[in-house]
Amino acid sequence: MAWLELPSSPFGRGAQGSWDAFERLRREVDDLFSRVAPRGAWSGSGVHPPVNLYDTAEGLVLTAELPGMKLEDLELSVEGQRLTLGGERRIEYPESERTSFHRRERRPGRFRRTIDLPKEVDAEKVRAGYRDGVLRVLLPRAASQASRRIEVSAG
Repeated sequence: MAWLELPSSPFGRGAQGSWDAFERLRREVDDLFSRVAPRGAWSGSGVHPPVNLYDTAEGLVLTAELPGMKLEDLELSVEGQRLTLGGERRIEYPESERTSFHRRERRPGRFRRTIDLPKEVDAEKVRAGYRDGVLRVLLPRAASQASRRIEVSAG
């Protein structure tokens, strides 16, 4: 039985060589986007916090992951059927010539997200709390959206 000899891989020999090539490609793509768009301008920047929006008996509830943020760095507003969440994530690193990064996935920067709400809410009754890095916003339904029981009379 003869062995088929394959051409050498452009990634080099072994698994580590292929991962090194992918890491180089990732750095080159990141570098390209950092030159084309200002930091935080595209959603892949990692600054936008992930959110969940769901409906409960009390109204809509929005939760957002904002670990390490301070309350004074958060902005929250409701206008019509839109909620806007903004702020600035600040991450401090030791300043030293001996500091070198091996992985840097958490990105500092300003962010602003506007979320379309599926229902009208009562902006005067919106409440928000921040605990353990999670922002929780309760958005009660507007009076026109609240369901009410209607009694039916005979006749």
